[in-house]
Amino acid sequence: MQIDAHLDFVDERHGVRNGHGNPMRRAAERPWVTGLSQVGIRNVSSTAKEGYDDARKMGSDIVSVRQFRNMGVEAMLERIPEGKRYYLTIDIDGFDPSIAPGTGTPSHGGFLYYEVLEFVDGLSKRGTIVGIDLVEVAPDYDHTGTTSILAAQILLNTIGRIFENQAEE
Repeated sequence: MQIDAHLDFVDERHGVRNGHGNPMRRAAERPWVTGLSQVGIRNVSSTAKEGYDDARKMGSDIVSVRQFRNMGVEAMLERIPEGKRYYLTIDIDGFDPSIAPGTGTPSHGGFLYYEVLEFVDGLSKRGTIVGIDLVEVAPDYDHTGTTSILAAQILLNTIGRIFENQAEE
């Protein structure tokens, strides 16, 4: 499960196969990864058309922020297999730069805090979140510190939702 502005599905760029533009491609190549939900994608320029096509062929469900908002949290959750183990990766640029300016690759039109929090809450009820990472926070680009605070809040609230929803089982 990926929340990101970018697909990160480049096979190779300038001889690099294991950089920040490739992680979802490398994950999809692993036999134990059974599908990717890539949510918030709105800037595919970092992945050429063949990367996008390859992602679809390799089983990715790619949903833009606009599509997510049109369908709503519950409908998005219905697209994710229930009762599974999920690894959640969040790129801070999945959020709108108006609330997360501290990233090297801002992309307007991103998620707001409660959209992601409600989605993560639902995901933690739908299956088991077994791991999480949050990447690409660049504090030097945000003198207010709001991006770092947002990242910390999302991580802490995700952990809290995981424990809260496991206790309800």
